[in-house]
Amino acid sequence: MGAIKATIYYGGFLHKAGGAFMHAICIKKELEKLGWQVSLITLDSLPIWCRYLPHITQILFNLIKMPLGFAYKGKITRLLYKQYFLIEDNFRIFEDIYIAWNSKVPSVTILHAVWSDNLQTYSLKTGVENKLKKVESKIINKIEHPIVTVSYPYMNYLKDEHFKSYVLRKLDVIELGVDYLNFTNSRGTLRDKKSIVYVGALEARKNVLFLLKVYEVLYKTDSEYKLTIIGDGPEREILYDFAIDRQLNISFLGKLSHEMVLKELYRHSIYLHTSVKESFSYSLLEAKLVGLKTCAYSGLQVPSEFIDVPVLTFAIDDWCEAITNIESAPERFNPSRYSVEKMTLSTINLVDLPVVSLSKFHSQ
Repeated sequence: MGAIKATIYYGGFLHKAGGAFMHAICIKKELEKLGWQVSLITLDSLPIWCRYLPHITQILFNLIKMPLGFAYKGKITRLLYKQYFLIEDNFRIFEDIYIAWNSKVPSVTILHAVWSDNLQTYSLKTGVENKLKKVESKIINKIEHPIVTVSYPYMNYLKDEHFKSYVLRKLDVIELGVDYLNFTNSRGTLRDKKSIVYVGALEARKNVLFLLKVYEVLYKTDSEYKLTIIGDGPEREILYDFAIDRQLNISFLGKLSHEMVLKELYRHSIYLHTSVKESFSYSLLEAKLVGLKTCAYSGLQVPSEFIDVPVLTFAIDDWCEAITNIESAPERFNPSRYSVEKMTLSTINLVDLPVVSLSKFHSQ
């Protein structure tokens, strides 16, 4: 019997890194280690004439029917992928509920997040997001194969809060993973105890301006504190101007390769994450894996052990107090729980695949 063929469908461009793309890359590499043939389909794979059509659709429909443009973007992406990349394969992974379709091929859809839960960038009237929730609940319920979300807190949040007004089908949970053996937890080695770092997009949902306001109070209290920001995004200029106007000791490194991000993380002691919304957060996971102390909002739907010091509010004084007392936070982290091997095996075990594929996997 030949190699197992798998196709991973990702609804974005290769350069648009994030949790969904990280998952796609990690699981692709792991399946290839097993001898599988894996195709990763992205918007870059489409002909030039139509690869931007999903984003154009999103913009146009959001001008008319905000926020339904996000759902229409997924619909157009799905139609294009089915037109150009309906590959003869044995297994399919869809990195988004909006681009998934039903077929006789064993499939799994990953629900990293829903758009109706990530509209912080937009000033919407109360209740407008319910239009998108209704559409999303229908999309979820129409998918016939397993749907997996990325953490137990996020699954419970979707079921008990976000979609509580709708009947929602069963969701499975498979926590995301990385090759954790490549990380060295070297806490205390050549680290400045007052060196803070953040990694992520510079956008409204990540609440980075608030992070800078917290740092401003810390820095004016104790000028030994340092802050490094890794990432890029629409709020970049606002953040630069804020730092310059207040003469803050902040290093903006821009967008770095994943290898360079990890190298930079080892230089710091504290990972500060002021995001208002996360369903898993590779950034928090990697901060823990390199031995940083983490401080984040307690309301995030991430595994609890990702956050050493959870903060209950968005009062600046509460965050400053948490950071100044961060060294006393207890250790409670099991890295093996978040391995790419476990993530991959759990994913393929959700469906019926040829026996050879599973036996080969278990032999590794």
